[in-house]
Amino acid sequence: MSQLFQVSVGDMGVFRARKGETLLDAALINGVDIPHDCRSGHCGSCRCKVESGSVEGGETDAAGTVLACQARVVSDLDISIEETPPVETFAGKVRAVEQLPGDVVELTIATKHHFDHLPGQYVQVKFAGFPSRCYSPTVPLEGPVDRDAFRLQIRRIPNGRVSSALGQAIKLGHKVRITGPYGSAYLRPGMTDRLVLVAGGAGFAPIWSIAHAALREMPDREMVVVVGVNQRNDLYMARALLRLVAFPKVQVVAALRESDRPNSPFQIGSPLDFMPRLTPGDIVYACGAPGLVDGVAAKARAAGACCYVDPFYPAETVSEGMFGWAPRMLAAASPRGLLRWLDGGNETIDLTTG
Repeated sequence: MSQLFQVSVGDMGVFRARKGETLLDAALINGVDIPHDCRSGHCGSCRCKVESGSVEGGETDAAGTVLACQARVVSDLDISIEETPPVETFAGKVRAVEQLPGDVVELTIATKHHFDHLPGQYVQVKFAGFPSRCYSPTVPLEGPVDRDAFRLQIRRIPNGRVSSALGQAIKLGHKVRITGPYGSAYLRPGMTDRLVLVAGGAGFAPIWSIAHAALREMPDREMVVVVGVNQRNDLYMARALLRLVAFPKVQVVAALRESDRPNSPFQIGSPLDFMPRLTPGDIVYACGAPGLVDGVAAKARAAGACCYVDPFYPAETVSEGMFGWAPRMLAAASPRGLLRWLDGGNETIDLTTG
């Protein structure tokens, strides 16, 4: 006969689980709805803290936390889960389609009701007639936030089933179904330690959402933002980066995979090389291809820093470098170099004015 253990999940309920059963399966079978999505240990939605007792497997980089879909029950447990907006499904329509620099498209989706989510979370998006994809909501690169709209920044993938249809089959008025939010790589309010934010390509969407919300909460917060793309024409987020450097305690590093002209203001290197020296008090977020976020997580782990990651696993088959990162093939630029490129070589603008 299987050994049974008692599991308490805060004020969500108490249930019994068989030894060796995954925490998530046991909870769901007993009617306790622990937030979850992928069930394979990638999304982080089922992250929880073990207050007492022990499990096998499912450990994360944050001490005492586990992924319920991977953790197996081996004793009585008392666990806690951070409160997040409930998972809901909303209908909407595409209100605007804008081609940004490089191969990124920004979609604005109008919904009848405000979709509650935390900066850094992601959602499942299903355009009518197309398969579901996961994207991270963000805020405008410029201008005020529209609370009645849902904004996505999506990288086009050659021959991609969904992304290549943006602006073509998927255009103004197209019906959309949004389900979420999911994920644990979201901004925790009220924390004042230095933020280190690292994004690869369209991984900037959730990073920008986090940075924007953090600075609204505390304009003098210390923050380092490291962003990487393949080449300078892919810096679709350039105007947002310039907004960031206007804040007194924000440092921005833009990283390129390659330089396309002599005497470029960009330098050759790896984005990981341009991360600041981490300390145990830092709070680190990384969004983008798995190789990038794994490297960031390793640095955070070595320094004892708190780290939240959102690895982008492409649903469509792509070649290496189209969606992700190749090691040692990136370059970095100072904000002044970025501004020179944006302004056609004009070096007279004062960065501190934004």
